[in-house]
Amino acid sequence: MSSESPNQGSPDSPHLESALALASAASSLDSAISAALSRVGISFTDLRRLRLIGARPQGLNREDLAEAMGETRSQTVRSSGPLVKLGWLSRSESGEFILTDSGRHLIDQAEGIAEKAAARWFTDSGLNPLEVIASVRPNRCPSSR
Repeated sequence: MSSESPNQGSPDSPHLESALALASAASSLDSAISAALSRVGISFTDLRRLRLIGARPQGLNREDLAEAMGETRSQTVRSSGPLVKLGWLSRSESGEFILTDSGRHLIDQAEGIAEKAAARWFTDSGLNPLEVIASVRPNRCPSSR
């Protein structure tokens, strides 16, 4: 693991330094929430996936889910497979991933755990969650195209 610090880069590269700082913060937050969620057998990425699918009663096909998760279609199928086997997701005849009742119950349980872990992380980091939302909400972020 490298020992990069936010001030290590050139003052001429604030965009890169900001990107590295955001990536580091996201990784740290993901780890903190995933550690808390391990009590119920899922990761933060799993919770994101279940919530995305659960937001659509008709389910999500692998292409739309892959785009929403920022991953390839094969990664989506591979990562969703265990959630299907555990009964939290099902697949429709046309291939959509659909949240099961068991999956909805898991989300309800996991969201409380994730909220507490996120609150601890934000308190420890000194970041204001409302300011973060205002700064990086999805409709303000450019696509990676």
